[in-house]
Order: sequence, then C-alpha cells, then structure tokens
Amino acid sequence: MQTTEPDMEVRPEIPQILDAMDDAAILADGDLRVRTITSSMERLAGISADDARDADAARIVADQILPKEVTDRDPRERILSLLQNHTESDGITVRITSAAEERWYAFSSRQVLATGDWLVRFRDVTRREAAEGEVRRKSGDLAFLSRAATELAGIPDEADIFSAIGTYLHELAPGSIVIVSAADIRADTLSPRAFFGIEPFLPDIIEIFGEDLTGISLDLPSHIRTIMIRGEIEEVKGGLQEIALGQISQEICRKFEAIACLGAMYCIPFTWKGEIFGTAVILTRWEGGEVNFRAIEVFRSLASIALQRHRAEAELRGSEKTFRALIEKGSEFILIVDEQLKIRFASPPIERIDGFPPDMLIGRRAFDMIQPEDLPRVEEVVSTLAERPGGSVQFEVRFTGPRGTHVIEAIVTNLLDDPHIRGFVVNAWDITDRKRTEEALRRAEREKALILDSTAEMFAYYDTDLKVLWVNRAAAAFIGREPEDLVGHRCYEIWHNRTSVCDICPIVLARETKQPQETEITAPDGSVFFLRGYPVTDESGEIIGLIEFAQDITDRKRAEEERARLYNELESAHREANLYLDILTHDIRNANCVATLYTDLLMQILDREPKEYVRKMKGSIDKSTEILANVAMIRKIHQEHAPLKPIDLHGVIVSERKNFPEAEIRYGGVSRMVWADDLLAEVFHNLIGNAVKFGGPDVVIAISVETLDGSVVVAVADTGPGIPDELKEAIFHRFERGRTRARGEGLGLYICRTLLERYGGRIWVEDRVAGTTEAGAAFRFTLKEVVE
Repeated sequence: MQTTEPDMEVRPEIPQILDAMDDAAILADGDLRVRTITSSMERLAGISADDARDADAARIVADQILPKEVTDRDPRERILSLLQNHTESDGITVRITSAAEERWYAFSSRQVLATGDWLVRFRDVTRREAAEGEVRRKSGDLAFLSRAATELAGIPDEADIFSAIGTYLHELAPGSIVIVSAADIRADTLSPRAFFGIEPFLPDIIEIFGEDLTGISLDLPSHIRTIMIRGEIEEVKGGLQEIALGQISQEICRKFEAIACLGAMYCIPFTWKGEIFGTAVILTRWEGGEVNFRAIEVFRSLASIALQRHRAEAELRGSEKTFRALIEKGSEFILIVDEQLKIRFASPPIERIDGFPPDMLIGRRAFDMIQPEDLPRVEEVVSTLAERPGGSVQFEVRFTGPRGTHVIEAIVTNLLDDPHIRGFVVNAWDITDRKRTEEALRRAEREKALILDSTAEMFAYYDTDLKVLWVNRAAAAFIGREPEDLVGHRCYEIWHNRTSVCDICPIVLARETKQPQETEITAPDGSVFFLRGYPVTDESGEIIGLIEFAQDITDRKRAEEERARLYNELESAHREANLYLDILTHDIRNANCVATLYTDLLMQILDREPKEYVRKMKGSIDKSTEILANVAMIRKIHQEHAPLKPIDLHGVIVSERKNFPEAEIRYGGVSRMVWADDLLAEVFHNLIGNAVKFGGPDVVIAISVETLDGSVVVAVADTGPGIPDELKEAIFHRFERGRTRARGEGLGLYICRTLLERYGGRIWVEDRVAGTTEAGAAFRFTLKEVVE
C-alpha cells in the first residue's frame, strides 16, 4: 500500500465553521491525529490549538477532558473505547467536574466520508440536563407526596402515625437520623415516639443516655413553642443540646455528635391552624445523602393535616367511649318519655338504682313509680313544661322500686319538637345518700350549736376578711347581744369598737402564719382573758376561715398568783428549815464528838457498875451519831440526782465486807456490772450492819448474786433472830423497827428502799429457811444489769 505524509493543513474557513457550532470539537485525520480544535475545546481541555496539533485525539480526551479522578467511570471507558476503535457514536452524556464547576456534555464522534477525517465533539448540555433533572426530581417528589398523602389518609386507627411519618422523612433524608416526637401542649412536653437511622448507634445510646429514649419527656419552653407555631423548617444552630431543649448535658450531646458524625440539624414542626401536634428532627451526617427539603416542606403540611385528623379522630373515639361510659356506667340515668308519658328509652344505670332492668321499663308510664304524695306536684310541673318547647325544669321526687324508696333529682327537658327525640328527656340521679348526709349535717349542726351554746367559753367563726359567720351564745352575751345580730360584722368592731385590727390579735396572726396562735389580754376592769386563734383550711391547704376561742381566766390567774406566793413562802420555809437542820446536825455532831471523848476517858478510869453506866451512855451517843448519819444520807438522796452509770457490783461487795472484819461474811464472788451510782455501797452497809447488830457475835452472813429474767438479784441472808411476817413490809418504812424491841430510828432499810427504787429495782425480805422465821432473814433486791 502506498502511504503519503498526512496533510495537517486546515483551510481557514474550517475552524470558523467549527467555532460557529459553539461546541468543544476536535478535527482529526483518519488516524485520529489532531488537525485543529475549536476555541471551546481549548477552554475545556486547557490546551491551545497549536499545542494540540498532531496530537492523539484519544489521548487528549483521556488526559485533558476525562481524567479518572474527576469523572464518571462508565461513560469515560465507553468514550475512550470508541475512540480507540475508531467507532462512530452519538448520545453519550458525561459529567465533567472541575475545581470551579460541574457541567454535562454530550459526546459524539463522526467520520467525514469525503475526507476520512474524524469530528469529535463535546456539546455542553448542562442546562438541558439541569432541566431534565429538575423534571425528574419534581416528578419523583410528586409521586412520593401522592403516595404519602394517600397512605397517611388511610392509616388505620391502631397504627402508629408518628412511625409512619418518620418512615417518609427518612426516605427524603437518606443517611440522616430522623426523630419524630409527639407534643402534649397541655403539659408543655415533647415525647420522642419514633427513631430512624439510629440503629448503628443503639449500643452507644444505651451507654451514654442509660435509658430508652422513647420513654423520656422533654419540657417545652414557651419561646420554643412560639417558634414551632410558625410552622417553618429551621436549622438548629445550637446542636444536639438545643434539640434536647437544654435538658441533656452538653457533654453527653457533644459525645454523641462525635460518635454519630453529625452535621447540620433541622427542626420540622407539625402545626395546623396554630395548634402543635408534634415535631421531627433531621440530624444529617457527614457521610449521609442529600436532604430533599423541597418535598419535606410539602410533606410537613401533609403530616400536620394527618396528625390533626388522627388526633381529632382519637378525641372523637374517646368522646364516644366517654359518652357510652357515662350512659352505661355513670351514676346518672337517662329516660326518654313520649307525649303519652310512656318510657321509650332507659339507660342501664337505672337498674343499679331501682332494680328494674331498662327493657322492663319500656312502655311503662313514667309516673307509676312516683310516690302518691309527690304525684300532683310532678304532674303540674310536666303539664306546664309541655307548653314550653325546648324548656327545662329541675325538681326532686321520691319513687319506689324493688330496692325501696329513693330520692331522685331530675332535669326534664321538653324535646317534643325535636325530630330525633320527640319526647321529654329526663336526666336524673339518685340523691338519697346526699339527702341523708345533709340531714346528718343539719343534725350535727344543731348538736354543735347546742354543745357550744352550753359552754361558758366564747367561740366565734370568721371568714378570711374577719367577718363573723357564727358565734355561740356565751360570746354574744358577753356584749349583751344575740348571736344572729353579730353575723356579718368584723371582729374588732364588735368586741373592741375599733376600726382596724388589734395589734396582737391571734386571729390575724393565725391567718398570716397558717398556725394556731394564742395570747392573753387584760380588760380595763382587770379581767384577764385567754385568746386562741385557729386557721381553718381546705384539702389544698388554703385558709377558708378562722376560729376564735376566748376564756375568762381571771380566777385562774389569781389562783396561780396565790399558788406562786405560797410556793415562794414554802421554798423560803424549806430553806430556813434546812438551815436549822444544818446548824443542829453540825452542833449535835460536835457535841457527840466531845461527849464520846469524855465517855472514853471515864471508861478508862471507872470500874464495875459506874463503868457500865458510862458504856450505856456511850451507846446512846453512838446511836445519836448514827441517826445524824442516816438523816444526812436521806437528805443527800433527795437533793442529789446523779445520773446512773455502770457500777462493778463485785467491787462494791468486796469493799463493804472489809468494813466488818469481825463478822463472818460468806461471798462466792460473782462479776456483774449494774446500773447504779456511788451510793450503792450504802445498801450493803445497812443490810450487813443490821445483820451484825441484831444477829449477835455468832451470826453468819451469806451474800449471793444471780441473774433472773434480765435482772440481777442480790441476796443478803443471816442466821439471826429473823423478822416476823407481820413486819416484813413495815420495816422498809420510816421509823419502823423489826428485829427487837430495842430503840432505833428505823431509817436504814428506808434508805435501802429509796436508793433501789432510784436504780429501777425493788427490795423485800423473806425467811432464810422458808416457813421458819427463827432461822434468820434473807433480804433480796434487784438491779438492772448493764448489757453490752
């Protein structure tokens, strides 16, 4: 085959013709070597005509027009394949993206048969593609909205309309998170009802929020409510925390925003005619799809209408259920009576009242059950009402049924002219219990009046403006008036002739503090009155009235003053007696000390009978000293009230035994802690001392300690002469002697009983050997054990 060098020269008119086409075009020879390019191609490919000359047209398209990283892969491969195979083509649309813009081009390649040249063109069809895309989008939107409108209109009553709305919104915002909430305007709250696109983040949500989001309720601030009423889609600038109405911490919101990679957020309120039914929130994500706000704006209206209809139907169903419940289960029953006064309809509650099933009443005369005494009045009322179409009348009537006589309150309405009713409508309810209660209240009021009017104390009941509502006769008689004359007047006007409240009025203070208040006042004549004010409140705690109680306490105050005077005199006499007792005790003790000193000297120098006289005299002095010691102990017991404390019982017994070295005292030694004070040793001193004194030199004393029923029982037994049965109780009283006829003051055992009663115990005496008084006595007493 003969080959020749290709002629790359292009006649001048050819570029002009190509430029006139306004296409980006390449004119190439049969081998697709570039002969020339149009100015539009220079701009598209970014290469001049001179630089492009003799270059491979397919390479220019691949490198300069359709680089891999900025164009659709499938059209690019098809176009390059056509050029490489020298194949004609038409109608391939390709999107070319640059840093500045994105445009659409229609690619075509044609071979000129006359010359064998190739014409490669990229026609700019951006405007056409945009128009076609807009048509496609609008058609899709119309199809979507038509489908949504049809389905929302036919949504079943039991279906969750909020989930349905969320499904449609998620379809318009693919890749985003959609949250749909119901609004409760009465409570000013929003409650999330449906979530879409949130499934990948459920574990994080449970970890972050710690609860099911459908169970939360968000308070709706008034300014947010105002914004929602406008019904416009608005971008939320404050992020997820603003979406949560500030009721979820910013830290938690920021954490979830980062996990879900959230972008812009939009709030879509569902409102209709100024009423808010709910809201939807679209949380876009960085990797999500485009949000179709055009369709969302129209869909918002469709959803609002559907929610309004759904709520209205729900309220209607609720009203129907309520009406049916009122008719069938309420306390009120309904009768429809025709113009012949026969019952045409009776509601079910009537059976609970009179025992007649409604079906049994149909066709009966309405007046048959009315008591004869009330029948003339009812007939007259109904006859008058028959002449007043649309009129109503209310009355009480008694009727008798299987369950006895009842009092019925009824409202009868004349609807004879109503084509739907054509009769008298009777709305009635049983007030038998109320009438009984009212009668009981009236009886109670009469009894209250009788009780309060019979008292000498003064009672008054006021409203919150201090006006008298009720007073008893004693209060009215105080100013020489009748109770009914005081009703309506303010308290300070009738009691004190004032024009304003009193300064220390307990009624005013009770009204202000809602607490009872009291005070005493002295009248000009010297009489003293005790006043108390009580607030009367209702169930909610609001004051509805005030009670004043007044009592003349003049005699009581005088008695109190006299009692105080006598008490002061008694205290003075008591102090004076104590002074004399202290002086006597001190001086007698000193005298006894001197007398004891002289008797000891006489004992040393005298002999025989004189010495015996001196010994007896010394015994009397010792007895006097013992009496003084007991008197001092009794005074100490009554004057000192030291608190009880844990005392080591074993230590007290051991220590006191040492005070009687010549006595035979048997004690096994038992450790116990008891509640007492430092005077406990006096009990053992008196009991052991008495045993030694009256038992003689051969007496044996046994001390034992045991626990019985939670108490410590101590026994001090001796082998002395014992105590007769008739004296076993008396010896614990003052000035009683038990064992002998010898003289004694009888205070030791009284001291023991007084101390043990202070410790919460008791003391008694038994025969050491049961039934044998002469075998000795056993004194027993109880103490409270310290339990750790």
